[in-house]
Amino acid sequence: MSSLAVIGALFAFPSAQADPAPTVKSIRASLHKLEAMSEQVNQIGVRTKQTQNEIDDLSDDITASLATYNVQREELGSAIAQQQMDAPLGPTVSLFGSGDPDRFLAGLGAVQALNSTRADALEQFGESSRALKNRRAQLEDRLADLKKDKKASDKTRQEIRAKYDKIKAQIAQLSPEDQMALDGTIDLDFEPVASGRAQKAINFALAQLGEPYSWGGTGPGSWDCSGLVMKAWAAAGISIPRVVGPQYAAIRHISASQLQPGDLVFYSSMSHVGMYLGKGRVIHAPRPGRNVEITGLGSFSKYGRVG
Repeated sequence: MSSLAVIGALFAFPSAQADPAPTVKSIRASLHKLEAMSEQVNQIGVRTKQTQNEIDDLSDDITASLATYNVQREELGSAIAQQQMDAPLGPTVSLFGSGDPDRFLAGLGAVQALNSTRADALEQFGESSRALKNRRAQLEDRLADLKKDKKASDKTRQEIRAKYDKIKAQIAQLSPEDQMALDGTIDLDFEPVASGRAQKAINFALAQLGEPYSWGGTGPGSWDCSGLVMKAWAAAGISIPRVVGPQYAAIRHISASQLQPGDLVFYSSMSHVGMYLGKGRVIHAPRPGRNVEITGLGSFSKYGRVG
């Protein structure tokens, strides 16, 4: 080997390896992970709704507590003003004009001339002041929680959009045959028949066939997987949780051999849910870019019955 060849070999860099070509299997795995992230966003949404309800309740409590506080404060202030005229208290009385509850209470505590009736009023006022302070602290905590959850939700949504753009590009690389295999849409060639409320849930779900998937969609007009089954069973008069994992936890678990129309079917990862229609058919909201559709039971491996 010549000296130039040796030098060239020493300084040669290995060529960058290209990403492996996408396959139906790899894309399905990526979509499952994306669905799991979407369900995390849904769970945050449930939590933020609960937090907002708590904030509203705390705000109402604070308004009521503040009204009570102000009434008690005015009554005590009037009593002390009268006592100041009857028997001057000196510079301590200047504290009573403070808008600070703690300073105001400190001033009252310094007054030794209060009679037993006013002492009772002072105790009640102290309780109101402490309750008001606690409610305000709780409100600040819940507002901080709400801000934190919204920030986490926004961040995850951005990650979902970026990852899905990458997956769309991978899907475009598949052959037409593989793209059809990925979607797995099946025509419904029979009329699903169920008993009682299950039939109402099925009818609602079937009425949404062809409507688009959307992240966090709970209708009308667009859906994600858990939003569709939640609203379908709500139409039947039964409330189930918003998110896939809690939905599975809230219903009775059954085996594949026990499946009946209206039962819910889940991925083992708890990233996706659909509704069983019978004869191996499932209605579900699959992913962005697709519509509510009928598919096979293949990828679903956990099952449950509502009611």
